[in-house]
Amino acid sequence: MYKSLNNYKNKNKMIIINSKVGSLAKIIIAVFALASLTISFNASALGQLMVSPTRVVFEGNDRTKQVSVINNGSETGRFRISFVRRNMNADGNIKEADKDEIGMYSDEMIRFSPRQVTLEPGQSQTVRLLLRKKSGTVDGEYRSHMMFQSLPDAATSDVSKLTSNNSDKFTVTLIPVVGITIPVIVRQGKLDSDVTLSDFEIKQGNTVKAQSVLSLKINRVGNRSAYGDFRVYFTPKNGTPITIGRINGVAVYTSTNSRTLDIKLQLPEKLNLANGELRVTYLVPGRDEKSGLIAESRLATP
Repeated sequence: MYKSLNNYKNKNKMIIINSKVGSLAKIIIAVFALASLTISFNASALGQLMVSPTRVVFEGNDRTKQVSVINNGSETGRFRISFVRRNMNADGNIKEADKDEIGMYSDEMIRFSPRQVTLEPGQSQTVRLLLRKKSGTVDGEYRSHMMFQSLPDAATSDVSKLTSNNSDKFTVTLIPVVGITIPVIVRQGKLDSDVTLSDFEIKQGNTVKAQSVLSLKINRVGNRSAYGDFRVYFTPKNGTPITIGRINGVAVYTSTNSRTLDIKLQLPEKLNLANGELRVTYLVPGRDEKSGLIAESRLATP
């Protein structure tokens, strides 16, 4: 499975500010703006990087892992690779951890190479990860996120050149710096978790084109994260089950004991959800219900 920049919705923008002020002042302003600006966006127009796999897990005797980075765009790209610390909240969103926040992070245990690559169109690069646990590592699950960040062209990233214009006008140049992240998880010792589903609510679409949504809450107890695929089935009264919803790759990390989830429902025309039964399953990816069922709930639809 690959993760592409097309699916990532956060980016930093380098701001270049040009006005009739001293060059040193302009550089200071530009660097300050780069450090402080974060904007949400849809990066579909800049999706030239693909990463596989989309999550890395070290457990048992695992010591090395590999991640493939592929430039599937039409231009040469430069990419920086680094670790960031992020936590999940009750909405299921991933937020950057506070600098002083204490947590169980994996980046201190991982060595990786290379840290920056230049890829021609269609070219790939293998990033190698090496696990080095410290002596006396406490049992638990450690997680940080590996970031693959697209870098601007060298010509456009030279602040001094971009700010050398002697124009009296005040201008702002935005240079996109986009990136995607994947979780890198290290499991130490015997870990477990128990997952239940609750707080179900069906939200009907207000228009013909609007999809109905099943909203639910995932509850997790234990010292291990949960990760799997959701399926939603509906069985009409005296009928056979049909699949009406699915979503893959849903995680509940150890930074939260619960999270909400919305699943869009694909309802056949004229299907009435009344007088039947909904069944929701949460499964380990690639396994069936006999061997990989994480959680299951059934509810009647009056």
